Amino acid sequence: MTDPTQDPTPDPTQRPPVPPIPRYSYPGSPPASADPGVGLSDADESAPAPRPTGRRAGLLVGGVVAALVLGGGAVFAVQQLSGGGAQPADVLPGDAYGYLRLDIDPSAGQKIAAVRFLDKLPQVRDTLGGDDPRQKLWELIATEASDDCITAFSYDTDIAPWLGDRAGAAIRPGGTEDKPHVALAVQVTDEARAEQMLGKLFACDPDGADIETKDGYVLVMPPGTGTATMAAVAKGTLSTNATFTGDMSALGEQGVVSAWFDMTRGAKELQGLGAGALGLSSTTAVGAEGRVAAALRFDPSYVELAGVVRGATAVKAAPGDAAQLLNLPDDTAVALHVSGADQAVDAAWPQLADQLEDLSGITGGDVIGEIEQQLDVTLPDDLKVLLGRSFTVSAPQQDLTSADTFVVGGKIVSGDSARATALVDRLDQALGDVLTHTLDAGTLYLASDPAYVDTLKQGGGLGDTDAFKAALGDVGSANGVLFVDLDRIESAYLGDLDGDTRAAVESLRAVGASTRVTGDGEAAFSLRVVGN
Repeated sequence: MTDPTQDPTPDPTQRPPVPPIPRYSYPGSPPASADPGVGLSDADESAPAPRPTGRRAGLLVGGVVAALVLGGGAVFAVQQLSGGGAQPADVLPGDAYGYLRLDIDPSAGQKIAAVRFLDKLPQVRDTLGGDDPRQKLWELIATEASDDCITAFSYDTDIAPWLGDRAGAAIRPGGTEDKPHVALAVQVTDEARAEQMLGKLFACDPDGADIETKDGYVLVMPPGTGTATMAAVAKGTLSTNATFTGDMSALGEQGVVSAWFDMTRGAKELQGLGAGALGLSSTTAVGAEGRVAAALRFDPSYVELAGVVRGATAVKAAPGDAAQLLNLPDDTAVALHVSGADQAVDAAWPQLADQLEDLSGITGGDVIGEIEQQLDVTLPDDLKVLLGRSFTVSAPQQDLTSADTFVVGGKIVSGDSARATALVDRLDQALGDVLTHTLDAGTLYLASDPAYVDTLKQGGGLGDTDAFKAALGDVGSANGVLFVDLDRIESAYLGDLDGDTRAAVESLRAVGASTRVTGDGEAAFSLRVVGN
């Protein structure tokens, strides 16, 4: 990522410095025309509290967090380059198993990188940079609420004066589906005013909320859970949890958004809170192990979602080798590469098999047995042979608007080339004999077009192209890679777009995703979107 100490002055041979994005009125400094005596925060305390008219206020704090997310892309890039101060993890309970953080006041390097990246996407930059996005979302919530109790509040005088730049949420063990043990921490510039105003906001909700203040933050919790949550905070916060801090340290730069989840504890807890309705089966919940930490961060060339997995027993060290990906033809538009799968399947198969067996309750049959019978294969052995030491699928740049057959091909490097060839034959027959394939020097080449088989055998230098390097960096030892050169496939969708939407899409250059096993139980992943 960008070095915070790097001199942001551009090279004189390059394009001129990026002009600053227009700054909105900073929270805590209402417009000069605003009358501080008008807001509800200064209303007559003897006046009756607003009558609860619905459960709309429960959306408000979530709306504040979402507004911060919407505004984070441009807002933080023009604020002072401090990035210091307390984080939500400093006030949220240390026994939490899940955490989500938003920070529109991150490190100086992140702010500089964001400005430079957003210059590549002027439509996005201009949309985010004009007004306070938090105010826009507040107005949207108030309009959708259709509740006089909520719409009576003024953003300028009731919200902006105390709202800070950071927010975080945590979920801890216990609770019920109706009242989970969750806590939302919102940074504030005036604790007393924030607590007073949130109290009035949640008076619009018949259930209300438990509200506490701590070290420059307001904590909002479901009614009846505040005492237990604050007791957990008193015992220790997330920032004192060695497991959490170790995982976040391994993650590195936490950017503008970061998240952490302990799957070993959390999957079972969420199952008890009704997460089964979201597709989390009891088998998955029991078998889930390990922790994941992720961050959304900027580089002058791209925005990246990066993360690490730690303590996952199902993850076993497997050698990654992306040579077959790197030497694809230069005009490759889409590529998918997996290496080391022949070793990784053994560790992952028990959980995968359990998940497939869960489908038996839906299909009413033996899913694995039916696959083996229909394709005449033995699982997982034949799956390991087919994926081999490396498995690569690619498609060249082509006329995607044509009705002709889509050209796609692949390469397989397997420890049992004869068996891999036989499996491809069998799969091709099941598809209707649409593939051409040939075995050459231990590599099995296959494609929907005979000419593309020859092209794949000739190879190229995809790994040296600018788009590939920007989207993926060094992936020579990666175990899984996905690359999409958007400039080479945009003819398929640009015709359906116009105006600002078309311009925004055209400003995107490529997408790259990669995973790398760094050791037993540990892995790293990245998803990048590159701008032109």
